[in-house]
Amino acid sequence: MASPSHGHFPNRPNRDRGECAGASSLDGIPVIDLDILLNGDAQERPRAIRDLGRACEDWGFFMVINHGVPEALEEAVMEACKELYSLPREEKAEYIAAGPKDPIRIGTGLFYSDVDDAVCRRDYVKMIAHPEFHCPAKPANLREITMEYSIHTRELLLELAQAISKSLELDGGRISEALNLESCFQILVGNNYPPYAGSDRVMGISAHSDHGLLTLLFQNGVDGLEVNHNGQWLLAKPLPGSLFIITGDQLEIVSNGRYKAVVHRALVRGEQTRMSFVSMIGPCLDAIVEPVPELARSAPQGMEFRGIKYRDYMEHQQSSRINKKAALDIVRVQHNRLTCEGTPNN
Repeated sequence: MASPSHGHFPNRPNRDRGECAGASSLDGIPVIDLDILLNGDAQERPRAIRDLGRACEDWGFFMVINHGVPEALEEAVMEACKELYSLPREEKAEYIAAGPKDPIRIGTGLFYSDVDDAVCRRDYVKMIAHPEFHCPAKPANLREITMEYSIHTRELLLELAQAISKSLELDGGRISEALNLESCFQILVGNNYPPYAGSDRVMGISAHSDHGLLTLLFQNGVDGLEVNHNGQWLLAKPLPGSLFIITGDQLEIVSNGRYKAVVHRALVRGEQTRMSFVSMIGPCLDAIVEPVPELARSAPQGMEFRGIKYRDYMEHQQSSRINKKAALDIVRVQHNRLTCEGTPNN
């Protein structure tokens, strides 16, 4: 996988390939070896693409290994976020006062707390990274570090989108073309979940699906992310050096429901602070997102979703209460009638 030429963080060397390709962790979460997916031989790559398709279809959630994102860069991102959270409130005031649609926002609880009454124990920083990059002015090193991280992870997620397209028996560039991913929307979110000493479990963020296409997440070694798989909540424990990938609403739409957006949540428990950092890509804001016609034609029920501009989908979600995957109902085709509701992030 290509990496930014201006980068200061050397890529993690690849491990021995083959042992984890198409494997799963002890709890069954699929593991995808990105090196094999992109650089494997004539037998390895088709198998890895099939494994990726099964992960998207059966789970909507998986880990990637041998992904090329430098571990030192991940650590630098976490340290810079710690500095940001510890700044005096007056140095963050303009971002704390920002609204949900502003390019930089620092807050507590949900992104859309003005429309949602759920209680969530979380501090966060949100910044739009593409097509234009935005970042708080302090700490001084945050901009350089997060910009480099956004480039690394955007390239990784775009390469995954190509492989996912192939797993649907489409041309590798078909999803990218349909969603105009050259001008993709990318958002970075740093989450800080303070310790909680109570005996009960407290929500860091409520159950939801992500509004975008694909989300990449890593954490500071403290667990708390849970995914809903076959109706059961499963605590996600990452393999060393791996990254979590979460499928979002736009993948469910463009695949005509073949690949499902996964519902997930974050719980707060224990005496350690949990931190996570998210990089999410979505379609171009002005792209009309709808099922790829080839997939709709081959589906028994035809088209499962009507088209919607991604910008409008986001605005609908941001004006609604968090409620699992309810935001998809605005575009879901159900016996020639449409319904409406809402959802947010991790």
